[in-house]
Amino acid sequence: MISRKEIAVLLTIAIIISISACVQQKENNIKKFSSEQELNDFVKSSQSGSYYGGAMMQSRVMTASMSEGSAIQKSAEASDFSTTNIQVEGVDEADIIKNDGKYIYTVSGNKVEIIDAYPAESAKIISQIEINGSVNEIFINGDRLVVFGYENKEIEIQQPAEEKRIAAESYPYRRYAQNTFIKVYDLSEKTNPILAREMSMEGSYYDSRMIGDYVYAVITKYANGDPVPLPMIMSNEKETKIAATDVYYFDYPDSSYQFTNIISLNVKNNEEIKTKTFLLGYTQNMFVSQNNIYITYQKRMRDIDYTNKIIDEVVIPLLPANIEIQARNVRNSNLKSYEKMSQIGKIVENYFNTASEMEKVNLQKAGEEKMKIMQSSIAKEMEKTIIHKIAISNGDVEYKTQGEAPGNVLNQFSMDEYNNYFRIATTTQGSQQMNHIYVLDSDMKIVGKLEDLAPGERIYSARFIGDRAYLVTFKKVDPLFVIDLKEPANPKVLGKLKIPGYSDYLHPYDENHIIGIGKEAVEAKQGDFAWYQGMKLALFDVTDVENPKEISKYVIGDRGTDSEALREHKAFLFSKSKNLLVMPVQVYEIKNKTSDWGYGEFTFQGAYVFNLDTENGFVLKGKITHRDDEAIKKEGSYPDYRNTVRRSLYIGDVLYTLSSQMIKMNSLDDIKEIGKIDI
Repeated sequence: MISRKEIAVLLTIAIIISISACVQQKENNIKKFSSEQELNDFVKSSQSGSYYGGAMMQSRVMTASMSEGSAIQKSAEASDFSTTNIQVEGVDEADIIKNDGKYIYTVSGNKVEIIDAYPAESAKIISQIEINGSVNEIFINGDRLVVFGYENKEIEIQQPAEEKRIAAESYPYRRYAQNTFIKVYDLSEKTNPILAREMSMEGSYYDSRMIGDYVYAVITKYANGDPVPLPMIMSNEKETKIAATDVYYFDYPDSSYQFTNIISLNVKNNEEIKTKTFLLGYTQNMFVSQNNIYITYQKRMRDIDYTNKIIDEVVIPLLPANIEIQARNVRNSNLKSYEKMSQIGKIVENYFNTASEMEKVNLQKAGEEKMKIMQSSIAKEMEKTIIHKIAISNGDVEYKTQGEAPGNVLNQFSMDEYNNYFRIATTTQGSQQMNHIYVLDSDMKIVGKLEDLAPGERIYSARFIGDRAYLVTFKKVDPLFVIDLKEPANPKVLGKLKIPGYSDYLHPYDENHIIGIGKEAVEAKQGDFAWYQGMKLALFDVTDVENPKEISKYVIGDRGTDSEALREHKAFLFSKSKNLLVMPVQVYEIKNKTSDWGYGEFTFQGAYVFNLDTENGFVLKGKITHRDDEAIKKEGSYPDYRNTVRRSLYIGDVLYTLSSQMIKMNSLDDIKEIGKIDI
């Protein structure tokens, strides 16, 4: 309940907060800077404003599909092998391990190991590529290996000559910048990889995709400093600074800027490397279809806009007619922002001081109600996801347009492109959390929406598959929503299922069944929440869309049990044709359980191997670990990451599991160990 004192604050002090200048909302058309000076002036002036809530960064994105793997060239050595768990068919994603049905390529510290892996009985390392720096991820494309990584480079700091002289005399000053590199190796001879081409750029590796023979990579660099240092790109031993006149931007302010660079290169030839640079807010998510890149970031309401909304929707409408006219005249004048606030503040304060006790009581009640209404309606305006659409084709990169949707995006599976429509699932804050789905057309205009799902909960997982969307929200139980998107202008809920726990990741089994992995949960005896427990696997039957069912469930361990697959879909291995599901699990168990909130003790880390079909559900086939009982005792509650299984793949009838120190091979038939290779 808002007190009389608080309403007085709303009506007087809050509106006379001095804000030095009113930063006008400017047009949203894409532009280029005319000079470095203009770029520096823009960044400096734009970042000086205040924003409601500040900047926030989230995890990265791509879209969903029912593909079991990426489209890479298959080796004749094994016709049946797994590939990286991707979202869009034909759009490959880089990872720490790749295979082509004969050879395995894996990241190991600052090296890439090439392993002759099939047949497993004679598997061995046949070559190593040692790199000066750290390796992030790799692609394999026939006889081409693409390596992403970074190295720290000493650079000369920009500072006035006198300051530089004083610094040099007093102590040596060095500044290091992170350079992201892309190296392409010719693997025509697997035992002798040859560096075919390379490039590097100042900034951090963000994400990448490969479509056909073209790799598209995003490298980001903070736009801070005075002056703002423009990104440098190095290719063919030539260093070039990105010109300010080649930087695209939008003429509206943000609290924090970074250069978002999109690099495209052909991995099969020496075609010219292409670069497009955009000055944007924090890049949060990236979605890529075969024809478009979508880059998103969060735009938050500025303090001045929030304050003006209080004035327009709460303060001024409460005033008597004659006082309201005075305030509106000031509000609509050409005065500067702080002058408007000061004058309106005086008008309101004078009225409030002369009002009767009854008028003040009525003002309090009316103010409370208007604030509730405003806070409810403003939630969708306070925080929006900005979506930039960038067309790609055979290495060409062309900016198309932008759109926006209320709320923030959870992760990559919250976005999708289908039949030229872009679909996005978001959560807004406010007096209580709300969840929404928006459908945008090819011009990035909202044409359909489904809003205010599961009040008080937030999205834990999402998956778009064809004409449907699946959402899991959570607070105490796990509602799985089945949403119809056949009519883009009219999304609607078909059905929902409420069960204990929640799913962090959803994966299609077939058109009528969905796999969910997350956590089991128990409703708290006191308080409006639930205690999460062990890791939960669920199989949902959505044949009857109005009444989805959980037809199988498997719980691993107790509270504390976790899996990288809950956060990284590339750690999830599934094959419907083999009835196979594999993922890494770190198990914590409680010997004598006395509460719902206690954590278990570490007992196992490795791959859980399941048979999975719609008739029998989840059947544990076996477990594979890279550590023995003695190692577990020594590690205690903190497992040694070097022995932690992170990925799994299969070639033929052999399952391969990867940790930082080892690749182990087991039979898919009975999970018996065949051999192992130290890396």
